[in-house]
Amino acid sequence: MRVKIECPINFLQEQDLNVILDSLGYTPDSDDPECIIVNPGTDVFLGEDYFSRYKSLKAVGTPSTGVNHLDMTYLESRDITVKCLLDNRDVLENIHASAEFTWLHVMNAFRRFIPAVNSIAAWRDDDNERYLRSNELAGKTIGIVGLGRIGRKLARYAEAFSMNVVYYDPYVKKNEYKRVFSLTNLQNVDILCISCYLTDETKGIISNGILDDFKENLIVINTSRGETVDEDYIYDLVTKDKIFYSCDVLCNEQDVEKLKKSKLFNLKRDNIVITPHVAGATIESQTKALRGILELCTKSR
Repeated sequence: MRVKIECPINFLQEQDLNVILDSLGYTPDSDDPECIIVNPGTDVFLGEDYFSRYKSLKAVGTPSTGVNHLDMTYLESRDITVKCLLDNRDVLENIHASAEFTWLHVMNAFRRFIPAVNSIAAWRDDDNERYLRSNELAGKTIGIVGLGRIGRKLARYAEAFSMNVVYYDPYVKKNEYKRVFSLTNLQNVDILCISCYLTDETKGIISNGILDDFKENLIVINTSRGETVDEDYIYDLVTKDKIFYSCDVLCNEQDVEKLKKSKLFNLKRDNIVITPHVAGATIESQTKALRGILELCTKSR
């Protein structure tokens, strides 16, 4: 099967990539591929303008859990198979990067690591020490929205830090953690982690004043998708010092001009941290993801 790989592969030695391709029966071909592995981190929405030049295309793979960077309507009109990592749960369960990075956001939100790094010049100045005084995780309660692959890992990390775990997920009913049946039932948590997939049901799940009655100084972590929250609502809460918002995702990531006009993108405050959607960017995870998506596309032949 002829393949064109658009996603970053500079983390792989050429011989390692060739071993993967050979073992799965692929031949590199940038001009007339039957399969394209797209770059999920692209800032361009991929549709007819991009795919129409490839007349032999039969399959598109994206080494990500989301497909919101792809024009699914166009691809379906050409009967092109689309595969993402949600189609290979075994691979997903063995990828830890996003959960680890989410926990990095958690740790920074509680222990103010970034402000501490930026305040090194002041060293142990009394005013600076008061500014950097933070909170322990032990004994705090974490609320997890979406107890899927990442959510379950976060729950285990939280237990290791002696935290209490409670979750909201209408599709996960039996496990060892306390379940609530409405988002509003999470109002007593100290930290809220959004780790659900983006669907029609979860789009804007954090909006319409839903956090208004939550704890004062609530920490909200979003490493899911930007569209799971109403950014105007989050902006209002952050600028009024109602929450600490820490995220790896924003709305309109496929449109840089819109992204840069985002209120959150341009907000500079102590109670907001934004990283550029790099939670999954480790050598190990990207290697597993690439191989996993190539395996899925071979099965679509």
